[in-house]
Amino acid sequence: MRRSIASPSRSGSRTATAGLVLANTVPLVGVLTLGWDLHSLLVVYWLESGVVGAASVAKICRAAGEDDPAELPSIRFDDRSVASFVGLSNRRIAGFFVSHYGVFWLVHGVFVLLFFVALPGVEPGSPSVVGTASVGLVAYHAVSYRTNYVGEREYERNGPVTLMFEPYRRVFVLHATVVLGAFAVVAVGAPAGALAVMVLVKTVLDLRGHWKEHVRAQRQ
Repeated sequence: MRRSIASPSRSGSRTATAGLVLANTVPLVGVLTLGWDLHSLLVVYWLESGVVGAASVAKICRAAGEDDPAELPSIRFDDRSVASFVGLSNRRIAGFFVSHYGVFWLVHGVFVLLFFVALPGVEPGSPSVVGTASVGLVAYHAVSYRTNYVGEREYERNGPVTLMFEPYRRVFVLHATVVLGAFAVVAVGAPAGALAVMVLVKTVLDLRGHWKEHVRAQRQ
C-alpha cells in the first residue's frame, strides 16, 4: 500500500512556471531586438533537450515512489516493454535511460549542427547567442527540479520507470514542432516575425508539457 502524502502547494509550480516563461522570453527578445538567427535557436533547443535528459537521470536516481505496471504505457524500448523494468534498481534504470536517450540526443544533434550545411541561406549559430539563451533554459530546469521534484516531494510519488519514459512525451512533440517550424522559417526567408512565432509555439508547448508533467506527478 502506498503511503499517504500531503498534496503539494501551488507555490513551487508557480515559481517553476514563471521561470519557464522567463527562460523562453530571452530568445524571444533576442529574435525581435538583437537579430538572433534560426540556427542558434536550434542549437539552444537541442542543448536544452540534453539538460532535460540530465534532469531525468537525477530524478530517476532519487525516485522513491512505486511503479504500477498497469498504469505504464504499452510502448517498448529496444524490444522490451516498459513494464519489464519494474523492480530493477534505480541505477540500472537510469543507466538504460542514458544509453537510449543519449543515442536519440546525439543523432538529433548531428542533424541540428549540420542544418546550416544542408540548407542554403542558413548561417551557423553564434556561440554568444547559444550561450546566453542556454543559461536561462538551464536555470529553469534547475529551478523546476528544486522547487517541484524536491521541494514539493514529487520524488515520493513517482517511480523510476514512470520517470524513465516521461521525457519522451515532451521532447518528441516539442522537437518535431521546432524542426518543422525551422523548415517553414527557411521557406519564407527566416524573417524575425517567423522566428518569433516559432519561439512562441515552443513556449506554449513547454508550458503544456510542464503542466501535464506535474499534474501527473501530483496524482501518483
